[in-house]
Amino acid sequence: MQSKIRRPAIEKARDVRLERGGDTDYELYELISEHPGLGAYELSKLNGWTAGRTHSSILRLDKKGLVFVERIVQGGRTKLVVRPRPWQNFFTPEELEEMRQPGYFDDVEKMAERTEG
Repeated sequence: MQSKIRRPAIEKARDVRLERGGDTDYELYELISEHPGLGAYELSKLNGWTAGRTHSSILRLDKKGLVFVERIVQGGRTKLVVRPRPWQNFFTPEELEEMRQPGYFDDVEKMAERTEG
């Protein structure tokens, strides 16, 4: 009987953890975009997070292909240096060419307005 009661609580806790992880990743990605080339330690200090939380988020962002992670040795210690991937990397050459066409973003704004309204 206890497992039936505990199961929904466990699922809820998992969902909250996943949601917070996504929020954490987005928040860190914004910070990386504002301060490219900082190390994981510097990012954790800037955000007021633990080094473990920051490192885990960096690994998830790297796995998703949103950042470049470079391991360098500095002062005899390994340091993770993190940079965001340029937004152009997420599009094909054809899509980038289409975006260069006059009026392209006007059409995109119109489509966005239709979906919001």
